[in-house]
Amino acid sequence: MAAVRLLLVISINLLSFYSQAEGNDDVFRCVKISEQPAFKHPKLKNHQLQTTPNIPMFPGKEEASKSHSIVSPGLCPLGQVPIHVNTPSSQLIDKNTGVKYTAAVSTVPGKKTYRGGAAFYGVYNPPVTLMQSSRASIWVQNGPESQLNSIEAGWAVHPDLYGDNHTRLTAYWTEDDFQTTGCYNLLCPGFVQLDSSVFLGKSFPLDSLPTVKSIAILQDKVTGNWWLVAGVDLILPLGYWPKELFDYLSLGADVVKHGGSTITYLEGLDRPPMGSGRYPDDWKVPGFTWIQYVNNSYQLVQAERGEMTAILDSVCYDLQQYTTAGAVPKENIRYGGPGGTHEKCKQLPPPKPRDL
Repeated sequence: MAAVRLLLVISINLLSFYSQAEGNDDVFRCVKISEQPAFKHPKLKNHQLQTTPNIPMFPGKEEASKSHSIVSPGLCPLGQVPIHVNTPSSQLIDKNTGVKYTAAVSTVPGKKTYRGGAAFYGVYNPPVTLMQSSRASIWVQNGPESQLNSIEAGWAVHPDLYGDNHTRLTAYWTEDDFQTTGCYNLLCPGFVQLDSSVFLGKSFPLDSLPTVKSIAILQDKVTGNWWLVAGVDLILPLGYWPKELFDYLSLGADVVKHGGSTITYLEGLDRPPMGSGRYPDDWKVPGFTWIQYVNNSYQLVQAERGEMTAILDSVCYDLQQYTTAGAVPKENIRYGGPGGTHEKCKQLPPPKPRDL
């Protein structure tokens, strides 16, 4: 009888440690907040865990965000957080290598110091095969090219990373332009997960796509940590990258980008679709709307057309900037395309994307 009770206790403990979210393929394990991968990083030996963010929130959403405790029970027991369980092959592609194409808007490097970026963005499920990935992201960056500090977060379809074709909340960071540091999600020590319900690697339900969600990367006014804020169900602060990881981003960002990108890991493969998989001539295709920056005073402000430069490097994709009228004009972009053969996608687009 004692052996049966012992087996039952072990089984319960295992269930709380390794689980699968009901109704999807989100396999995760629950770990104590203090024992998650981040705290194995040598730079974080003396890091003081932060549980309350000091960041600007989206207008109209402050109460929803503040009412959600990032240390309350969710998918895991109190005091634990979910960590996505990746495929065995994911360790092989944790560097941001391959043939990459981008359709995005960026602040002009070196002009201003930014403390983050935010937007609402369209979430899609483009058809992507092995050795390809397609994503939509916000980037914050700072530093010389060889020592670039970069954080990227948004959605991605990445079969090699996840072992499926689901659209998943995905992040990537580096402190030296992807030379010796950096990884997706929590594949290496760095990101501190705090929310117990939404985590990096979590899938967007396929039957809900396409949809529009929110995404933001915001520097903490007090600690200098970089918070990831995402709207999967609510607009929530999910966790942060400690400032100790970065020599340059600890001082703020001089580049903030919004847009899409694709990567092909074998030169001869076709390039995958980006965004909705259609060129952005269709007004029904949402890209990034209500693009905002956090200025050097830690205030969330509207992007201005003069602050944004377009990045478009292939005819297989397109980018359109447009302004919506109102009491406060808002900057937006539509982006995307079907991809194509590697020979076609080598061709450069016209000198300037169409402005609406």
